Amino acid sequence: MMKLKILPPTLREKKRYIAFNLFSENQIKKDEIIVFLWNNLINLYGEIESSKINLWLINIKTVKNPKRYQYKCIIKCRRGYEKEMITSLSAITRYKNTRVVIHTLGTSGTIKSLDEKFNLL
Repeated sequence: MMKLKILPPTLREKKRYIAFNLFSENQIKKDEIIVFLWNNLINLYGEIESSKINLWLINIKTVKNPKRYQYKCIIKCRRGYEKEMITSLSAITRYKNTRVVIHTLGTSGTIKSLDEKFNLL
């Protein structure tokens, strides 16, 4: 059986990680967050540009808050498309008749540095 070769780092796609807080009136599941992030991205930029951005949800952490639901999230996108992704995040205001606010914390090349800055994991 032939073993698959790993792509060398020079040929791999460069990526950036974006950290953000998501505030909601009602509880939202992880699968629903993925769906509305992708839907908003496609509505804003179209399918071709959205596929170039290559959105991927890395981590979600629920924060206990008595007044509202808060989630700390990390997403991955392709390097050079960070501004488009942040614009798409800030354009989200509602999901299924629930008000939603997304506050972008920052971007980084590694998950570790995002965790050190914003305590996400």
